[in-house]
Amino acid sequence: MAKTIHFIGIKGVGMSALAILAKEKGYQVTGSDVDESFVTDEVLSQAQITINNFDVANLSRKPDLVVVSAAFGKDNVEVKEARKKHLQILNYSEALSFLVDKAKTIAVSGIHGKTTTTALISFLLEKAGLDPSFAIGAGNISSLGTNAHAGKGEYFVVEADEYRKSEENKQSKFFDLNPLIEVITSIEMDHPDLFSSIEDVYHTFYKFACRVARGGFIVICTDYPKARKLIRSIADRNFETYGFELGANWRITDFNEDEAETIFSLVDSKKGGTKYGPFRLKIPGRANVLNATAAIITAFKLELSEDQVKKALSSFSGAKRRFEKIAETNGIVLLDDYAHHPRSIFLTLQAAKKKYPNSKILCIFQSHTYSRTKILLADFAKAFTFADKVYITDIYASQREKEATITGQELANAVSKYHRFVKYFSDWDKIVDDIAKKEGTSAEPRATVIISMGAGDIYKIQAKLQNKLFKVSS
Repeated sequence: MAKTIHFIGIKGVGMSALAILAKEKGYQVTGSDVDESFVTDEVLSQAQITINNFDVANLSRKPDLVVVSAAFGKDNVEVKEARKKHLQILNYSEALSFLVDKAKTIAVSGIHGKTTTTALISFLLEKAGLDPSFAIGAGNISSLGTNAHAGKGEYFVVEADEYRKSEENKQSKFFDLNPLIEVITSIEMDHPDLFSSIEDVYHTFYKFACRVARGGFIVICTDYPKARKLIRSIADRNFETYGFELGANWRITDFNEDEAETIFSLVDSKKGGTKYGPFRLKIPGRANVLNATAAIITAFKLELSEDQVKKALSSFSGAKRRFEKIAETNGIVLLDDYAHHPRSIFLTLQAAKKKYPNSKILCIFQSHTYSRTKILLADFAKAFTFADKVYITDIYASQREKEATITGQELANAVSKYHRFVKYFSDWDKIVDDIAKKEGTSAEPRATVIISMGAGDIYKIQAKLQNKLFKVSS
């Protein structure tokens, strides 16, 4: 029985959640990572988990188990040392499966919306007094106070990732799970370094759907053609379908949003068109209505009442780096968002325009991975419709990418074919200076919304924006 666990790459959003979970379960936890600030610093500090720089000395006491982030492979000094010492090594998804153990697992998957949907389901179950365990791939969930928890209840809500387990193992992470309940929020092309086509993505989700227990069910968004194909292809599983489009069992109606809130209702065709709602959300946009709908259906299937769900939903404040308000003053609103896929970018900017209809929307975008940028370039080019101005930075390369196959300038050139104001800067300070020249003296309430966007480290530009525009020391 393992008693001590060491996490290599502990600052990753998924790894930090596992570390917190392990500590709450009674394991002695240590961790290591690079020496720079990250979005999980706060939750790890709150959990009183000490983080060291990578060093072979961190393994001198020979932990019972070593968990390795997918961001760090065989060349990492600690990975080499762990193998040299013949320590038991698990990657992220194997460790997640180990910690889930025999709990009734609710696995939330999809190309978009995983994090917020996982957080919403966890929040609904917690507010209903079910004390679920959960592991969420975000820096923090303010409504929950953390990104992971080892509850006493029977359900374990996990974010289930379709990406590969490690540099050496190309199998999707979520195949290490055996869910009672699955949520599939979306199926479309992504991760071109792993999937060669949308058909590859589809077959991966098909195989994942086949893993759900026969006594369980799958909640799936049928606004995506490949999701509809999946349902037609699997006859022996129970599906609950949802979406804006006709044909879903749970159809979203009466959708309306303004600066204050998002409102919608649901019509259940299985119950003769019974209508539920209206439901109210603080978090904006069609994408979040879809996320909330998946959570509502799951909660209803677990016998939470409509009143319980309505009350909890209206108080949910979102996840870190998901349409997160950083600051607001002098007519300028600063937001930060994790969107890095063309559809997510489009929907996030659409939500910003709806929430702030009388404001200029400025987007500072840092694309994530060369492979994604190159393969989806045509879609990226058209994704910024709802931004008044677009600033493109250098592409954030992943640990696994060895060479640049496309540049930020090339991305900016592609976007400029469909957008009248696009600028590329490799230097973040120049972006901030350019914005400050035009927006820094605004006195009109909510005149300008500036949103940093991407899955890399672009969120760090927010300190520079505050320092320049608000005169706040960074």
